Amino acid sequence: MQRFEINTSQNVKIEYQLASVFSRILAFFIDFIVMALGFIFLMLIINNVFEIDSDVFMNLFAFVWLGFYTLASEMIGQGQSIGKKAVGLKIVKINGDKLTFYDYFSRWSMRLMDIYFSVGAIAVLLIGSNNKAQRIGDILAGTTVIKIKGDYDFSLSEILKLNQKRKESYEFQFPLAYRLSDNDVIVLKSILYRLDVYNNSEHIQALDLAVERLKEILELTEVPKNKKGFISKVISEYVVLTR
Repeated sequence: MQRFEINTSQNVKIEYQLASVFSRILAFFIDFIVMALGFIFLMLIINNVFEIDSDVFMNLFAFVWLGFYTLASEMIGQGQSIGKKAVGLKIVKINGDKLTFYDYFSRWSMRLMDIYFSVGAIAVLLIGSNNKAQRIGDILAGTTVIKIKGDYDFSLSEILKLNQKRKESYEFQFPLAYRLSDNDVIVLKSILYRLDVYNNSEHIQALDLAVERLKEILELTEVPKNKKGFISKVISEYVVLTR
């Protein structure tokens, strides 16, 4: 199974399993059956309850129902039509952003070319050969379809809740480490690395200056004797506090 990573806005990298061609075809046929049964049911209501049998109205209703079912169901289901939900698939943005109306509309607008006019040949060919399993509509919208049942029976919100619990149970030695920035941490890592590679007076002095600066930022009265270990611990706690 193909997999790909999404780097979310919370800097959490999640690996997903891409939906297979077969699963997407199965979801399509389930949606097709739902469309057909729904159309028949609504037509019976219109004919028998409202007693409307105008050919123009019926043709217009068929166009609206059959044409816009997919767009409406995927928007209402937040990336899952009835067929996709049944199979355990979901539409997601490649960059981890939330789906917008434009994304849904872009995918839907290319169904004629991807699926109907080519009898699905274009969609199957592209999904099978693209490393992100994208048909033309997906490429245009920057989306793909992932498998959310089986290997990944959990959500991003659950992951973030677990991460929050981990923070709450963690006993911080330096709780003010969050005041640092990513650039600060990069500099600290660089100091430790250079000290390991070039253990000379200049890099020892850089270590001392960094420790004094951290002492001010973290509001400490004294720092541990093991300065390298101190900086490593601060970096570790910064990561836990800010991720």
